[in-house]
Parts: sequence; structure tokens; C-alpha cells
Amino acid sequence: MKKISSQLKKFQYFYPYTVALVGARSEAQTNFMSCAWHTALSFEPPLFGVLVSKKRFTHQLISKAREFTVNFLAFQTVKLAAQMGRRSAYDMDKLKEFQVKLAPSTVIQSPVIEEAYVSFECKLAEIRAFGDHDLFAGEVLAVHEREKCFNVEGVLNVRKISPLLYLGNDFYITINPDALQHVVPD
Repeated sequence: MKKISSQLKKFQYFYPYTVALVGARSEAQTNFMSCAWHTALSFEPPLFGVLVSKKRFTHQLISKAREFTVNFLAFQTVKLAAQMGRRSAYDMDKLKEFQVKLAPSTVIQSPVIEEAYVSFECKLAEIRAFGDHDLFAGEVLAVHEREKCFNVEGVLNVRKISPLLYLGNDFYITINPDALQHVVPD
């Protein structure tokens, strides 16, 4: 028997999803947020999309900067991902508070996260509203790839990197189901 619901309070039945830290720099402000709602949109040109709530501080930064970075982290950084997702830049400087190490981008002004096993530098191509989120579609101008994390076909080397996956409601996992953790920020 399946339970059928038409009154959806939380729509997260499609998880697990890879966690990315999405960030931007506008003027003197830089911020990153955890994001599970992201996807490739096109090979040619290379387009990548992130969905960001209109309430998020990062939404304002991407809108102003007209660029953003997408940074994928290993499971070992689960606490950082949880903190970056549940804490707001309206209340604190998350980069300083959580000691996030940044590296300069090569094409855009917004930095990448040094710990990421892969990062995308994206120039904003289009913004579209979808309900309570906006889709930021960015053209990928550069990719920062940690050495030996991908094979020659571009597939993640899971013997080297355990990808960070989000299950919803502050639960994280990697491809090893025994690694399930419920992480609530301090």
C-alpha cells in the first residue's frame, strides 16, 4: 500500500542530492550557502543552474554580482555544509565564523572554496522565477578540479572522494549508507 498525499508541506521526496556551496562576491560582501537544488542545464554552451530562495542573502549577492561559484565538497566537510545551510549571513559573517578558506577564481571576481574537490566559475546568463525560488542559470567559464578526483571520462573517483549528499531535514549521507549522520549545527 502506498500513502498518497496532495497536501504537500515539504517537497523533498527526490533526495538524496549532492550538496554544493554556492557563493558570490559583490563589492566588499562575500557569502556562501548550502544548496541541494542545482543541475546541469546544457553542454553547449556549458550552463549550470542553482535554485535560491528569494529570502537568502546569497540571492542578493548573485543578483548584484551577476556571477557565482558552485563548489562541491567531500562528505568529511558535512559540518561545514550544515552550518552554511542553517546559518544566515544576515546574522553573521559565516566565512569568518566557520573559517572557510577561499581561493581566487581565474575568470570572475567571486571566489571558490579551497576545500572543494571541484568548483565552477559561472557568469550569470539568466534568472527565472519559479515559485518561492529563482533559478540562476550560469555559463560555466572555468572549472577548478582537485587532482585525481575524476577519471579520464570525467567521472568522480569514489575511491578518492566520498561525495556529500543531502537527504533533507538536516540528514546527510555519502555513497556508503553506513555513513548516515544527523548533523545539527552548534
